Amino acid sequence: MNPGDLNAEYRTPACSQYEAALEDYVNGEFADRETAKLKEHLQTCSGCTDALAEAQVAARLLRAAEPTVDPGAGFARVTMARIRAEMETLEEKSIWRPFVSLAWKLSATAALALVLLVTFDVKHRDNRLDQDELAIMAANEAPELLSDEGRQPSNRDEMLILMAEEGHAKH
Repeated sequence: MNPGDLNAEYRTPACSQYEAALEDYVNGEFADRETAKLKEHLQTCSGCTDALAEAQVAARLLRAAEPTVDPGAGFARVTMARIRAEMETLEEKSIWRPFVSLAWKLSATAALALVLLVTFDVKHRDNRLDQDELAIMAANEAPELLSDEGRQPSNRDEMLILMAEEGHAKH
């Protein structure tokens, strides 16, 4: 594409079956039978003709460019070290750094609070079950406290109410 061509994105694209072959055609790496077929197609397809013109310009530019010297084995290591140093510098200057630090502290505090709440709930639930079991056992050992012969209290509150009623009736 020419840089001065402002309507480049509105042009017809090259045909998918010929687009890959255009570069081979420009470099002269194409069979004669296929060359004739491609030339015939180029006469009727403006998208492929434009793509061929661009490929020819690109091939000329590549031939004109001089080959570069190998940068050496340490090039990648030095470049990556510079990139990491630049990223660390940018990260230190970031306005979000204090917020990220605070977020980690808050999340750790929330996790600790959750663990404490779950632990408290488990212990409290065990204690509540023990009290309920004791009340039921007391009701089984003292059936005279029950007003209904076949009915047993289902929780501690019912047991206390039954005991209060029986105690009040005796006075």
